[in-house]
Amino acid sequence: MLWVLLFCTVTLQVMADEPSAHAPAALVDQSVISSLPNLREQTAVIVAHLDLTKPFDTKSQWTFVAAILPGSHVEGASEDPVNGGPLTQCFVRNLRPNCTYTKAEASSNLDYSTPIDLYSAEVVFRGADSTRPLLMIKTGGSHSGDGGHIIHTDLFMYDGQKDAFESVFSNVTGSNNNQQTRYVRDGPLRGDLIVDTPSGCCYRIEVYRQDDSGRYARILAYRSHTVYGDGNPLSVSDSEMPEILRRLGFWHQGDPLPIPHPGCTPVMRRGEEWCQ
Repeated sequence: MLWVLLFCTVTLQVMADEPSAHAPAALVDQSVISSLPNLREQTAVIVAHLDLTKPFDTKSQWTFVAAILPGSHVEGASEDPVNGGPLTQCFVRNLRPNCTYTKAEASSNLDYSTPIDLYSAEVVFRGADSTRPLLMIKTGGSHSGDGGHIIHTDLFMYDGQKDAFESVFSNVTGSNNNQQTRYVRDGPLRGDLIVDTPSGCCYRIEVYRQDDSGRYARILAYRSHTVYGDGNPLSVSDSEMPEILRRLGFWHQGDPLPIPHPGCTPVMRRGEEWCQ
């Protein structure tokens, strides 16, 4: 057993130091687990593995790995802890993980803002034909008694000169009032982010766009026409899309309305878009 352990350790070390060797997924995951803390002989559980090497054309082998640390957290109105500690997110260069997480020993008293669930990890593209990629990660915290929970949205870009991934956008919203952080995948706002958050009766609408540094900066902010609880089944970003496009110079009175989904015949009511 000791010989096997030593062999695995040496194998991981050799492959970590050899950038030309493409390590198998199992070894990448093992390098992550080995780098994370245990808790009462329990180890982290891998929940996502995304190879970033090809879509970003990286110089080294890069992998995004997410894992749930051992521990527990409070969920809903229950006073009993639920199995599952904090979520850790790791960028692995060859076989060298760089992970961020809340310490496992404090996992039984996690703050509601601490990510415990991975909702998605995907490569999105700002340019046509799968060009100008970004890594988008959405995570969530534990649910409170009313079902609300924190949703984190993070975007990362690859810097070829540094051979490293860097954060270019990060924000947090709640979940109970139709708020959303939306990455626009097509149309004139492709690659932009729309953030809508409750503000009294209405919403604060913000649009973010990448600047020359690669980071996202706010280019628009205004109070919505959409009123909270007005019965419009469209998302706030869809109901506000004509106004967003108008303010950014992409839509004018009399132009066809943007179609939010197939089967929708769009109409304007009180300054917001609805499906007829």
